[in-house]
Amino acid sequence: MKRYGVLAVVVGLAGCQLLPSTTTVTDISENKMEQTKVVETDCVFLVEPMDDARCEMDFWQDYWIQVDQVSWPERQTLIESLADSPDQLLQKIILSQPVNTPYKARLRAQHWIEQVMPRLTPGAQGWLTTVVNKPSGHMLELESAVTILSNINNQQDKTLTQQEQQIQQLKAQLEALMKIESNLMNQEETEQ
Repeated sequence: MKRYGVLAVVVGLAGCQLLPSTTTVTDISENKMEQTKVVETDCVFLVEPMDDARCEMDFWQDYWIQVDQVSWPERQTLIESLADSPDQLLQKIILSQPVNTPYKARLRAQHWIEQVMPRLTPGAQGWLTTVVNKPSGHMLELESAVTILSNINNQQDKTLTQQEQQIQQLKAQLEALMKIESNLMNQEETEQ
């Protein structure tokens, strides 16, 4: 019994030595925090746009807040009036992000994200991926799933309607057969 106790203590101490110290974990987490800066330069774009205000991340965040209050038809008109320069592509992307944006417009914005991504600084690329691309992609997946489920439900409704019609036809045929059988039985009784 003593052997098992000593063996348990030795295994326990050996296991403790395998665990990393807390200073190592802290150092790793601090290094990760330093590597994930949101904005590394003064400008969001690799090539600065004509309007210096569009260079700053604050401009785009404020713009997004303003856009959220605009109706889809108004935003759609704005999108159609914009060109394909990096700052205007980013503007189109943001105009396509509010919840009431139709599926096709949101899907088109995913294409614009792919176009504008190489023209952004690494920090701005991280922001665009985290704040825009991933949530929008997730929303598109959900909308696709809802559409597919809706189509399946519609097909099942049609199938149920067809089956109900077939049941009604079979009931009518069964009643007709029962009437014929009843008539035949009545004729046999009268003949006898």
